Amino acid sequence: MPSRRTRRLLPVLALSLTLSLTAVGTTNAGEAPDRDAPSSANPATGPAPVDPAAPAATLQTTAFTAGRSCTRVPAGTHPEAPEAVTACVSVESSPAKAGTLPRTQATSASATPDTTTPARSTTTHTEGGTAGTRSLAAEADEADDPAGDGLGTEFEPDADDPEPPAATCQVTNPGTWTWSRTGGMCLNGAEVTYKLLDSRGVEIGSGLISVNSTLSTSYKSLDVTETITAKVIRVTGDVQSLTLRMQVGCGTGCTTVTKQPWYATTLSYNGEVTGKTKYRGDPFATGKTRVSFRTNYAMYVTMPGATPVDSSATWSSPAGGEIRCDAEQPRLRGCVIPTNDLPVLSYSRSHEKYGIVVPIYEEIMRRRGTDILHAVDLTQATANRNATCTPFTNLYPTTRGADSCDEFPPASTKEGGQDGSLCAELTPQVVNNVWSAPATWPNRPTTGTETCLRLHITQRANSSAGGVLGSLRKYQRLVTDDPFRIEFTS
Repeated sequence: MPSRRTRRLLPVLALSLTLSLTAVGTTNAGEAPDRDAPSSANPATGPAPVDPAAPAATLQTTAFTAGRSCTRVPAGTHPEAPEAVTACVSVESSPAKAGTLPRTQATSASATPDTTTPARSTTTHTEGGTAGTRSLAAEADEADDPAGDGLGTEFEPDADDPEPPAATCQVTNPGTWTWSRTGGMCLNGAEVTYKLLDSRGVEIGSGLISVNSTLSTSYKSLDVTETITAKVIRVTGDVQSLTLRMQVGCGTGCTTVTKQPWYATTLSYNGEVTGKTKYRGDPFATGKTRVSFRTNYAMYVTMPGATPVDSSATWSSPAGGEIRCDAEQPRLRGCVIPTNDLPVLSYSRSHEKYGIVVPIYEEIMRRRGTDILHAVDLTQATANRNATCTPFTNLYPTTRGADSCDEFPPASTKEGGQDGSLCAELTPQVVNNVWSAPATWPNRPTTGTETCLRLHITQRANSSAGGVLGSLRKYQRLVTDDPFRIEFTS
């Protein structure tokens, strides 16, 4: 169903496709051909919608899975601890704690990944121009969408769309995995414990290691990078320092490019080591267009100078946080971590290029009874567009860019592609700073029940509206059947 905000706005707009859609004033006006008004009529502009590149607002979280392994200590392995018989290494989900040391003052502070929240940015377009006017802005729009039908920008966003902020991690609950669709994945406060036991199973020494990791995906690369930090936060008894090795891997469809974040490194109390790893999700290697995988980890811990016995702590990234890499967009290959927090397609009624069509989109979604759409690929989108917009009569065939078919729901969604003869065919326009959208043909009035549209709008407005969806597809890596929400703002 539509959001509560959308439901509150609909009565105010008093939309009806059975009559001319009108709104007094210029608040909801965007660019469209002014069929009757003098050339001085210029709808007001307003803020652009929230950048669809912004990461999902809701973080996904799950508890860390514990594990343990023990091995026999060969005779003479630990001269400084001759009674040692067994070495055990375990990993558990627990915030790092201060430890009491027999030799030094006990203090502890675990390293944490970057917790900066990426800012939600906005895009503001300031180009002017009216239908039929050749401007740099219009030429740029046509470069984005050479066919002039809006479909090009549904898969490739406007050239003036900004890059999204760099992926970073938020950590809100130590001892858990935390991730979002485009904001990466963090593990904070996992604890690896090393214990030496004598023949009676009595502990004669131990070490505690805090492990943190920050993983980042990219909308334009199949490479997934990760930074891992280990810090010794407690030593007791016969354990004075520890030698750490680490190895990472990933599942089917992924290649581990850098398997070791660091070589064997010996750390005493409060010592820390940080290293980087890299994975590559490669759908081409599997003969597919997308792959999903998890990452896995093994930390090997021994006493310095001892013969390695490969006691290890192992863990894997959560099942609910699978990384998905795809090659399904026309030019870019990239990766995300899909979540239940759906990407949001946001249209602004006051946008200077396409704002005039937004209230009509809003009415159609109200009639459909949902705010959810689903992505399809370019082949299906082309078929959808042909089904809705062919044939189409250009109202201004001699004026370049003055008229184009804007279909809604968009052709690049599963909900698009309805028979154009069953859609409301309207011509949004601004007359004396008042916008309306009457039926285009007198012999084909609207019924007020249509759930799809064929709109006559400028190529510039069409390309811009398509570009908003194109940005969402690009930055959120929308692939076939991916759901997303649509919202309408002031």
